[in-house]
Amino acid sequence: MFSNKIKVMALASMLGASSAFAGPISGSPHDLSAMNGTNDNGEICVYCHTPHAANTAFSGAPLWNKATPSGTFVMYGATVAGQAGSTIAGTATEAAPASPSLACLSCHDGVSAIDSIVNAPGSGMNAIAGANDINSLAIDYGGNIGGTPGTTTAGDPDLSNDHPVSIVYTPGTAGLRPVATVLTTLGDNAAWLGATTVEDLLRGAGNDQVECGSCHDPHNGGKTQGTDTEVNFLRHTNANSYLCLGCHDK
Repeated sequence: MFSNKIKVMALASMLGASSAFAGPISGSPHDLSAMNGTNDNGEICVYCHTPHAANTAFSGAPLWNKATPSGTFVMYGATVAGQAGSTIAGTATEAAPASPSLACLSCHDGVSAIDSIVNAPGSGMNAIAGANDINSLAIDYGGNIGGTPGTTTAGDPDLSNDHPVSIVYTPGTAGLRPVATVLTTLGDNAAWLGATTVEDLLRGAGNDQVECGSCHDPHNGGKTQGTDTEVNFLRHTNANSYLCLGCHDK
């Protein structure tokens, strides 16, 4: 039986993730395997991925083990759920989050319980009807960006007060840098996780949109600055706003 660390490394390899992780998933906020003093067979990856009976209807991430979020979202710049918003520069968002961001919102919408999964460990490669709360945390909504952290979202998840996602990156608009900009020439001249240029940060069907994964790497469990004041899962430290300055020429 593989150890947890080996399983995490194997999954990272399968997903084509960078080997230059700033920290492991084990022990990070994305490690739900021992929450509330319960162990659940020590599984870590299962809260997002499953090797069998995955949600094949979801295209935002491979072997997805979460239900596709079904809520209607209030997008950045919008006042009504299910309608496109707009930035102050006039760039329109999509009317709903695209699949790369829906992967994150499978847990962070404030509606989906963080431990609710499609296929429980040891299920014998058979799909199980309905979601399975394998860690008795169904009331825990974690880092809820659709409302109040740790509580369920009342009504439509509100993304209007967060950085816009599912929006086309338009160089030159509002000081956005060219997509060919080499990130290591900016700020502290240090490498970014999984990206060399601004273009590498973009996602979506046309690889031209800003999504949650543009700034965050869910497999980077370490703090990029190495201190308790740094945010987990960033692709680069935001000390001196270096992360923001990767795209915004201000």
